[in-house]
Amino acid sequence: MKLIHCADIHLDSPMQTHMTARQAATRSAEVLRSFVRMTQYARENGVRAVIIAGDLFDGDRVRERTVDVVLDAMQKTPEVDYLYLPGNHDEAAGAFCDRELPKNLKLFGDSWRTYCYEDAAVSGVVLSEDREEIYERLPHVDGCVNLVTLHGQAGTSCGKDQINLKLLQNRGIDYLALGHLHTYSLQKLDETGAFCYSGCLEGRGFDECGEKGFVLLTIERGRVTPEFVPFSCRTLHRVETDVTGCVRSAEIFARMQEAARGISPDDMVEFLLMGEISPEADLSVSYLQNQLAGSFFFAKVKDETRLAVEPERYRNDVSLKGEFIRQVLASELPEHEKAAVIRAGVLALAGEEISL
Repeated sequence: MKLIHCADIHLDSPMQTHMTARQAATRSAEVLRSFVRMTQYARENGVRAVIIAGDLFDGDRVRERTVDVVLDAMQKTPEVDYLYLPGNHDEAAGAFCDRELPKNLKLFGDSWRTYCYEDAAVSGVVLSEDREEIYERLPHVDGCVNLVTLHGQAGTSCGKDQINLKLLQNRGIDYLALGHLHTYSLQKLDETGAFCYSGCLEGRGFDECGEKGFVLLTIERGRVTPEFVPFSCRTLHRVETDVTGCVRSAEIFARMQEAARGISPDDMVEFLLMGEISPEADLSVSYLQNQLAGSFFFAKVKDETRLAVEPERYRNDVSLKGEFIRQVLASELPEHEKAAVIRAGVLALAGEEISL
Protein backbone atom coordinates (compact mmCIF):
# COMPACT_ATOMS: atom_id res chain seq x y z
CA MET A 1 0.00 0.00 0.00
CA LYS A 2 1.12 3.55 -0.73
CA LEU A 3 0.52 6.82 1.10
CA ILE A 4 1.71 10.37 0.47
CA HIS A 5 2.99 12.70 3.19
CA CYS A 6 2.91 16.39 2.26
CA ALA A 7 2.69 19.66 4.17
CA ASP A 8 3.09 23.45 4.09
CA ILE A 9 1.52 24.07 0.71
CA HIS A 10 0.36 27.56 1.78
CA LEU A 11 -2.26 28.10 -0.89
CA ASP A 12 -2.98 31.76 -1.62
CA SER A 13 0.19 32.85 0.11
CA PRO A 14 1.49 36.32 -0.82
CA MET A 15 4.80 36.02 -2.66
CA GLN A 16 7.70 37.75 -0.89
CA THR A 17 10.38 37.81 -3.58
CA HIS A 18 9.73 41.28 -5.08
CA MET A 19 8.25 39.75 -8.19
CA THR A 20 6.01 41.74 -10.49
CA ALA A 21 2.29 41.39 -9.87
CA ARG A 22 2.05 39.19 -12.95
CA GLN A 23 4.88 36.91 -11.81
CA ALA A 24 3.39 36.64 -8.33
CA ALA A 25 0.00 35.70 -9.76
CA THR A 26 1.67 33.05 -11.94
CA ARG A 27 3.50 31.56 -8.96
CA SER A 28 0.34 31.54 -6.83
CA ALA A 29 -1.47 29.66 -9.60
CA GLU A 30 1.46 27.23 -9.93
CA VAL A 31 1.36 26.36 -6.22
CA LEU A 32 -2.33 25.50 -6.53
CA ARG A 33 -1.66 23.58 -9.73
CA SER A 34 1.05 21.53 -8.01
CA PHE A 35 -1.45 20.46 -5.37
CA VAL A 36 -3.85 19.35 -8.10
CA ARG A 37 -1.02 17.54 -9.92
CA MET A 38 -0.23 15.71 -6.69
CA THR A 39 -3.82 14.46 -6.41
CA GLN A 40 -3.56 13.18 -9.97
CA TYR A 41 -0.22 11.52 -9.16
CA ALA A 42 -1.89 9.82 -6.19
CA ARG A 43 -4.69 8.41 -8.36
CA GLU A 44 -2.36 7.29 -11.14
CA ASN A 45 0.08 5.58 -8.75
CA GLY A 46 -2.39 3.72 -6.56
CA VAL A 47 -1.92 5.91 -3.48
CA ARG A 48 -4.56 5.08 -0.87
CA ALA A 49 -4.34 8.26 1.22
CA VAL A 50 -2.61 11.65 1.29
CA ILE A 51 -1.54 12.94 4.71
CA ILE A 52 -1.61 16.75 4.71
CA ALA A 53 0.45 17.64 7.80
CA GLY A 54 -0.69 21.23 8.20
CA ASP A 55 -0.73 24.60 6.45
CA LEU A 56 -2.69 23.64 3.36
CA PHE A 57 -3.78 27.28 3.31
CA ASP A 58 -2.03 30.51 4.32
CA GLY A 59 -4.36 32.19 6.77
CA ASP A 60 -7.36 34.37 6.06
CA ARG A 61 -6.45 35.24 2.47
CA VAL A 62 -8.04 32.10 1.03
CA ARG A 63 -10.03 32.77 -2.12
CA GLU A 64 -13.33 31.05 -2.72
CA ARG A 65 -12.12 29.78 -6.09
CA THR A 66 -9.02 28.24 -4.47
CA VAL A 67 -11.22 26.22 -2.11
CA ASP A 68 -13.34 25.22 -5.11
CA VAL A 69 -10.27 23.90 -6.95
CA VAL A 70 -9.06 21.95 -3.88
CA LEU A 71 -12.41 20.29 -3.22
CA ASP A 72 -12.91 19.56 -6.92
CA ALA A 73 -9.49 17.84 -7.11
CA MET A 74 -10.45 15.67 -4.13
CA GLN A 75 -13.84 14.81 -5.58
CA LYS A 76 -12.22 13.75 -8.86
CA THR A 77 -10.01 11.27 -7.00
CA PRO A 78 -12.55 9.43 -4.81
CA GLU A 79 -10.28 6.40 -4.45
CA VAL A 80 -7.81 8.56 -2.49
CA ASP A 81 -8.48 9.75 1.06
CA TYR A 82 -7.14 13.16 2.15
CA LEU A 83 -6.23 13.24 5.84
CA TYR A 84 -6.04 16.91 6.71
CA LEU A 85 -4.37 18.17 9.87
CA PRO A 86 -4.77 21.98 10.23
CA GLY A 87 -1.52 23.86 10.93
CA ASN A 88 -0.77 27.23 12.50
CA HIS A 89 -1.43 29.06 9.21
CA ASP A 90 -4.74 27.26 8.72
CA GLU A 91 -6.32 28.83 11.80
CA ALA A 92 -8.16 31.54 9.92
CA ALA A 93 -8.90 29.11 7.14
CA GLY A 94 -12.43 28.71 7.85
CA ALA A 95 -11.79 27.70 4.25
CA PHE A 96 -14.05 24.66 4.61
CA CYS A 97 -16.68 26.33 6.77
CA ASP A 98 -20.19 26.10 5.37
CA ARG A 99 -18.93 23.90 2.54
CA GLU A 100 -20.15 20.42 1.70
CA LEU A 101 -17.03 18.30 2.03
CA PRO A 102 -16.31 15.24 -0.09
CA LYS A 103 -16.45 11.91 1.77
CA ASN A 104 -12.76 11.30 1.09
CA LEU A 105 -11.68 14.44 2.99
CA LYS A 106 -11.10 13.37 6.58
CA LEU A 107 -10.11 15.83 9.29
CA PHE A 108 -7.98 15.74 12.43
CA GLY A 109 -8.93 17.97 15.36
CA ASP A 110 -8.10 18.85 18.96
CA SER A 111 -8.37 15.24 20.14
CA TRP A 112 -6.66 12.17 18.73
CA ARG A 113 -8.30 10.55 15.72
CA THR A 114 -7.17 7.42 13.87
CA TYR A 115 -7.91 6.30 10.30
CA CYS A 116 -7.12 2.68 9.40
CA TYR A 117 -6.18 1.29 5.99
CA GLU A 118 -5.44 -2.41 5.53
CA ASP A 119 -2.29 -2.88 7.63
CA ALA A 120 -1.69 0.80 8.44
CA ALA A 121 -3.14 3.21 10.99
CA VAL A 122 -2.76 7.00 10.72
CA SER A 123 -3.35 9.05 13.89
CA GLY A 124 -3.20 12.81 14.33
CA VAL A 125 -4.09 15.70 16.60
CA VAL A 126 -3.78 19.51 16.58
CA LEU A 127 -1.34 20.52 19.33
CA SER A 128 -3.24 23.29 21.05
CA GLU A 129 -2.44 22.49 24.67
CA ASP A 130 0.64 23.06 26.81
CA ARG A 131 0.22 19.72 28.55
CA GLU A 132 1.87 16.30 28.46
CA GLU A 133 -1.44 14.44 28.74
CA ILE A 134 -2.02 14.66 25.02
CA TYR A 135 1.07 12.50 24.50
CA GLU A 136 -0.12 10.02 27.12
CA ARG A 137 -3.31 9.52 25.09
CA LEU A 138 -1.37 8.65 21.90
CA PRO A 139 -3.29 5.89 20.05
CA HIS A 140 -1.65 2.65 18.95
CA VAL A 141 -3.22 -0.04 16.77
CA ASP A 142 -1.71 -3.49 17.30
CA GLY A 143 -0.81 -5.45 14.18
CA CYS A 144 -0.57 -2.30 12.05
CA VAL A 145 2.15 0.02 10.85
CA ASN A 146 1.48 3.06 13.04
CA LEU A 147 1.86 6.50 11.48
CA VAL A 148 1.34 9.71 13.43
CA THR A 149 0.95 13.20 11.98
CA LEU A 150 1.61 16.46 13.86
CA HIS A 151 2.37 20.06 12.94
CA GLY A 152 5.00 22.09 14.75
CA GLN A 153 8.63 22.51 15.72
CA ALA A 154 10.28 19.26 16.82
CA GLY A 155 12.13 19.55 20.11
CA THR A 156 11.70 18.76 23.79
CA SER A 157 8.88 21.17 24.69
CA CYS A 158 5.12 20.73 24.88
CA GLY A 159 2.71 23.36 23.66
CA LYS A 160 1.01 24.92 20.69
CA ASP A 161 3.09 24.20 17.56
CA GLN A 162 5.71 22.47 19.76
CA ILE A 163 6.38 18.74 19.36
CA ASN A 164 8.05 16.91 22.25
CA LEU A 165 9.95 14.12 20.53
CA LYS A 166 11.07 12.57 23.84
CA LEU A 167 7.45 11.85 24.76
CA LEU A 168 6.94 10.13 21.39
CA GLN A 169 9.96 7.84 21.57
CA ASN A 170 9.46 4.11 22.17
CA ARG A 171 5.70 4.46 21.78
CA GLY A 172 5.36 2.19 18.74
CA ILE A 173 5.47 4.94 16.12
CA ASP A 174 6.85 3.64 12.82
CA TYR A 175 6.69 6.97 10.98
CA LEU A 176 6.03 10.47 12.33
CA ALA A 177 4.73 12.69 9.49
CA LEU A 178 5.45 16.31 10.39
CA GLY A 179 4.69 19.72 8.96
CA HIS A 180 5.94 23.23 9.76
CA LEU A 181 9.52 23.24 8.42
CA HIS A 182 9.74 23.80 4.67
CA THR A 183 12.78 21.66 3.92
CA TYR A 184 12.73 17.86 3.61
CA SER A 185 14.34 16.11 6.55
CA LEU A 186 14.27 12.44 7.63
CA GLN A 187 15.75 11.40 11.00
CA LYS A 188 15.54 8.59 13.51
CA LEU A 189 12.90 8.94 16.21
CA ASP A 190 14.01 5.86 18.14
CA GLU A 191 15.34 2.38 17.36
CA THR A 192 12.39 1.42 15.16
CA GLY A 193 10.77 4.68 14.05
CA ALA A 194 11.60 7.82 12.05
CA PHE A 195 10.32 11.39 12.00
CA CYS A 196 10.11 13.34 8.77
CA TYR A 197 9.38 16.85 7.54
CA SER A 198 8.18 16.56 3.95
CA GLY A 199 8.97 20.22 3.23
CA CYS A 200 6.73 22.31 0.98
CA LEU A 201 5.50 21.49 -2.53
CA GLU A 202 6.79 24.74 -4.06
CA GLY A 203 9.38 27.23 -2.83
CA ARG A 204 7.88 30.69 -2.37
CA GLY A 205 10.89 32.76 -1.31
CA PHE A 206 14.66 32.45 -1.41
CA ASP A 207 14.66 31.01 2.10
CA GLU A 208 13.04 27.95 0.48
CA CYS A 209 15.65 27.02 -2.11
CA GLY A 210 16.37 23.57 -3.46
CA GLU A 211 14.20 20.63 -4.44
CA LYS A 212 10.65 20.64 -3.08
CA GLY A 213 8.03 17.93 -3.17
CA PHE A 214 6.40 15.24 -1.04
CA VAL A 215 7.23 11.89 0.56
CA LEU A 216 5.89 8.66 -0.96
CA LEU A 217 5.38 6.00 1.71
CA THR A 218 5.35 2.35 0.74
CA ILE A 219 3.93 0.03 3.41
CA GLU A 220 4.81 -3.59 2.92
CA ARG A 221 5.37 -6.58 5.22
CA GLY A 222 4.84 -4.50 8.33
CA ARG A 223 7.38 -1.85 7.37
CA VAL A 224 7.17 1.67 5.97
CA THR A 225 9.69 2.88 3.38
CA PRO A 226 9.80 6.65 2.70
CA GLU A 227 10.99 8.14 -0.59
CA PHE A 228 11.25 11.86 -1.29
CA VAL A 229 9.66 12.78 -4.64
CA PRO A 230 10.75 16.14 -6.17
CA PHE A 231 7.60 17.71 -7.56
CA SER A 232 7.87 21.49 -7.88
CA CYS A 233 7.41 23.07 -11.31
CA ARG A 234 10.22 25.55 -10.56
CA THR A 235 13.24 25.45 -8.29
CA LEU A 236 14.58 28.43 -6.35
CA HIS A 237 18.35 28.94 -6.20
CA ARG A 238 20.55 31.16 -4.08
CA VAL A 239 23.81 31.61 -6.01
CA GLU A 240 26.83 33.04 -4.21
CA THR A 241 29.14 34.77 -6.69
CA ASP A 242 32.66 35.85 -5.69
CA VAL A 243 33.44 39.10 -7.53
CA THR A 244 36.71 39.83 -5.75
CA GLY A 245 38.99 41.89 -7.98
CA CYS A 246 36.31 42.78 -10.52
CA VAL A 247 36.34 46.40 -11.71
CA ARG A 248 33.84 46.52 -14.56
CA SER A 249 30.20 45.44 -14.58
CA ALA A 250 30.89 43.16 -17.55
CA GLU A 251 33.38 41.19 -15.44
CA ILE A 252 30.89 40.89 -12.60
CA PHE A 253 28.12 39.75 -14.94
CA ALA A 254 30.41 37.17 -16.53
CA ARG A 255 31.10 35.66 -13.11
CA MET A 256 27.38 35.58 -12.36
CA GLN A 257 26.71 33.73 -15.60
CA GLU A 258 29.41 31.19 -14.79
CA ALA A 259 28.09 30.67 -11.25
CA ALA A 260 24.57 30.03 -12.60
CA ARG A 261 25.67 27.63 -15.33
CA GLY A 262 23.25 24.70 -15.59
CA ILE A 263 20.30 26.39 -13.89
CA SER A 264 17.10 26.16 -15.91
CA PRO A 265 15.74 29.41 -17.37
CA ASP A 266 12.37 28.38 -15.89
CA ASP A 267 13.78 28.64 -12.36
CA MET A 268 14.14 31.54 -9.94
CA VAL A 269 17.56 32.81 -8.90
CA GLU A 270 18.91 35.15 -6.26
CA PHE A 271 22.52 36.19 -6.85
CA LEU A 272 24.53 37.10 -3.75
CA LEU A 273 27.59 39.11 -4.76
CA MET A 274 30.41 38.25 -2.36
CA GLY A 275 34.06 39.13 -1.84
CA GLU A 276 36.02 42.39 -1.78
CA ILE A 277 36.04 45.07 -4.47
CA SER A 278 37.66 48.48 -4.68
CA PRO A 279 35.76 51.79 -4.34
CA GLU A 280 36.36 52.44 -8.05
CA ALA A 281 34.61 49.22 -9.12
CA ASP A 282 31.58 49.72 -11.34
CA LEU A 283 29.09 47.64 -9.36
CA SER A 284 25.54 48.63 -10.28
CA VAL A 285 22.84 46.29 -8.99
CA SER A 286 20.19 47.85 -11.25
CA TYR A 287 22.41 47.38 -14.32
CA LEU A 288 23.08 43.73 -13.45
CA GLN A 289 19.39 43.20 -12.77
CA ASN A 290 18.54 44.54 -16.21
CA GLN A 291 21.18 42.34 -17.83
CA LEU A 292 19.47 39.30 -16.31
CA ALA A 293 16.10 40.13 -17.89
CA GLY A 294 14.79 37.10 -19.75
CA SER A 295 17.48 34.75 -18.42
CA PHE A 296 15.23 33.22 -15.75
CA PHE A 297 11.57 33.27 -14.72
CA PHE A 298 12.67 35.64 -11.96
CA ALA A 299 16.08 36.88 -10.83
CA LYS A 300 17.35 39.34 -8.27
CA VAL A 301 20.76 40.61 -7.25
CA LYS A 302 21.93 41.38 -3.72
CA ASP A 303 25.20 43.17 -3.08
CA GLU A 304 26.94 41.62 -0.06
CA THR A 305 30.47 42.56 -1.07
CA ARG A 306 32.96 44.18 1.25
CA LEU A 307 34.77 47.34 0.25
CA ALA A 308 38.51 46.83 -0.19
CA VAL A 309 39.75 50.20 1.06
CA GLU A 310 43.33 50.66 2.24
CA PRO A 311 43.30 53.78 4.46
CA GLU A 312 47.05 54.31 3.90
CA ARG A 313 46.43 54.69 0.19
CA TYR A 314 44.30 57.79 0.82
CA ARG A 315 46.12 59.25 3.85
CA ASN A 316 48.07 61.77 1.79
CA ASP A 317 45.70 61.97 -1.19
CA VAL A 318 44.94 65.69 -1.59
CA SER A 319 42.15 65.12 -4.10
CA LEU A 320 38.45 65.58 -3.35
CA LYS A 321 38.02 61.82 -3.59
CA GLY A 322 40.76 61.22 -1.02
CA GLU A 323 39.25 63.71 1.42
CA PHE A 324 35.80 62.22 0.94
CA ILE A 325 36.99 58.67 1.62
CA ARG A 326 38.94 59.76 4.72
CA GLN A 327 35.87 61.52 6.11
CA VAL A 328 33.64 58.48 5.58
CA LEU A 329 36.18 56.05 7.05
CA ALA A 330 36.49 58.23 10.15
CA SER A 331 32.70 58.45 10.61
CA GLU A 332 30.65 56.37 13.04
CA LEU A 333 28.60 54.77 10.28
CA PRO A 334 28.31 50.95 10.32
CA GLU A 335 30.84 49.30 8.02
CA HIS A 336 28.27 48.22 5.41
CA GLU A 337 26.92 51.78 5.25
CA LYS A 338 30.44 53.19 4.86
CA ALA A 339 30.90 50.90 1.88
CA ALA A 340 27.64 52.06 0.27
CA VAL A 341 28.41 55.76 0.88
CA ILE A 342 31.97 55.49 -0.46
CA ARG A 343 30.84 53.63 -3.56
CA ALA A 344 28.08 56.16 -4.30
CA GLY A 345 30.44 59.08 -3.66
CA VAL A 346 33.18 57.73 -5.91
CA LEU A 347 30.67 57.15 -8.73
CA ALA A 348 29.26 60.67 -8.27
CA LEU A 349 32.72 62.22 -8.37
CA ALA A 350 33.41 60.30 -11.58
CA GLY A 351 30.17 61.56 -13.12
CA GLU A 352 28.64 58.08 -13.23
CA GLU A 353 25.02 57.15 -12.57
CA ILE A 354 24.49 56.22 -8.92
CA SER A 355 22.58 53.05 -8.06
CA LEU A 356 21.43 52.87 -4.43
